[in-house]
Amino acid sequence: MSHVPHKRRARAVSVAAACVLAAGTMNIVTATQALGATLPGTITVSTPTNGKIAADTSKQVVVLVVSGTNATPLMETNVTGVKLGADPDCANIQSYVVSSATTLTVKTPDGGCAASANNTAESISILFGATDTIDKASAITFVNAPALVAAASKPVFTDNSLNLDVADKVQRFNAAGGQTVRVLADSAFAFDPRSSYGLTVTFGGKAGSEVKVYADATSTTPLSATTAGTIGNSLTFKTGAGMSTTDASMTIFQNGVAKTFNAAATGVTGISANPTITSVTPPSGRTKTAQQVVITGTNFDKVAANYGNGTNVRFCGVAALAFGTPAVNAAGTQITVTVPAAVADSTPGLGTGVTAGSCPVQVSDGTPGGTSPVTPAAVYTFVRE
Repeated sequence: MSHVPHKRRARAVSVAAACVLAAGTMNIVTATQALGATLPGTITVSTPTNGKIAADTSKQVVVLVVSGTNATPLMETNVTGVKLGADPDCANIQSYVVSSATTLTVKTPDGGCAASANNTAESISILFGATDTIDKASAITFVNAPALVAAASKPVFTDNSLNLDVADKVQRFNAAGGQTVRVLADSAFAFDPRSSYGLTVTFGGKAGSEVKVYADATSTTPLSATTAGTIGNSLTFKTGAGMSTTDASMTIFQNGVAKTFNAAATGVTGISANPTITSVTPPSGRTKTAQQVVITGTNFDKVAANYGNGTNVRFCGVAALAFGTPAVNAAGTQITVTVPAAVADSTPGLGTGVTAGSCPVQVSDGTPGGTSPVTPAAVYTFVRE
């Protein structure tokens, strides 16, 4: 999320005024508490456990626990607000709940609290009456959360499409994993490769590996783990095996704070299991003969009508135009197709003047990047006679 200037929120009625209004109906400050006093009690930040929280983000939850000998008990009748850090907008937060004599939960206000200067932890205070407090120094750090460029700029794509025009960058990913993905940061945020910042990425529910950071969006030279990131940089990582085909969200964790981006924010078109070919039967035949073959594999498009244009099955890059009935079985594991005659003596195909040889066979599900890999099992051979 990009940093935006704080909008000054209308402040609540002052605590002092509230005390006057409540006079005679509620004892806001106990008789033993002198105004301006630091009250007994030690504050522990229970949530977040690492004391770090996203800056400039609304409704972030902070749980405070008060302990110690003669600690001042927390009650709805004596707590009047919570101060989180130095941001004036977070100096008297009213969105809190006292759940016990020792526990209080507070949420950051609309717009959140500004990032801590130099990544230095700030103090927190529980307010009692007009000016009495329980304080804790160096208690919480507001960290800039990861932020991506706009979805229209394709912030997440396969790294092998790095040099393509934006419109052509591939944003479809294989659930089997093993792809290298590039992620572009917003200009107001920097990925940081230093090990102390703990940069990690989870995509499709699986942790990425080999995370690397680059000085700019198109660089291929990673920064070292001792170098701070620079504005406008990018990262790459390798996807994990078994990604969810129904959840294309991406979570980036850096410097103790995580941010999850859904498909609308990343522009990712989906995570799918690519087609694969395990056999071609028969595996060979004569050139320019109407040979019908059965292609066996997994994750084939089960809609027979989608094979009618011939672009979804290719021999040496030449579309097969004749399909059996049905073109694909109900399980999506077999396609029946006639080998295209145009493969021989053509480019693409076997090559000009060539009438025999082996051709890779590929099946596509019709989406960018959704083509089966070429393997030894995905070959049809035109015999020489």
